[in-house]
Amino acid sequence: MRIAFLAAGLLLVASPVFAQAGAGAPLADPAAPKKKAMDDPNRIVCTREHVVGSNRPQKVCMTVAQRQRLKDDADRLTDPGNRSAGTAEDFKGQQPGG
Repeated sequence: MRIAFLAAGLLLVASPVFAQAGAGAPLADPAAPKKKAMDDPNRIVCTREHVVGSNRPQKVCMTVAQRQRLKDDADRLTDPGNRSAGTAEDFKGQQPGG
């Protein structure tokens, strides 16, 4: 019980000191440095991805530029305008089922 009163008394005495320490600090925009860092293509981003056949996620770290390059490659490969099964000339002379 004594310890609780002692802790409460110290807190009351120290609270004005804490208030004064924070009052004189200049206010800065905390988003300004982060916004610049978010645009950096060399910034490393780590994600936890699930591996097929495992219950444990794996940590994968890449730069923003590498992630964008992978996304662009995947978009290019899956673009419906790029896919074709070939023309009739490609299959000329082949027998069906073989």
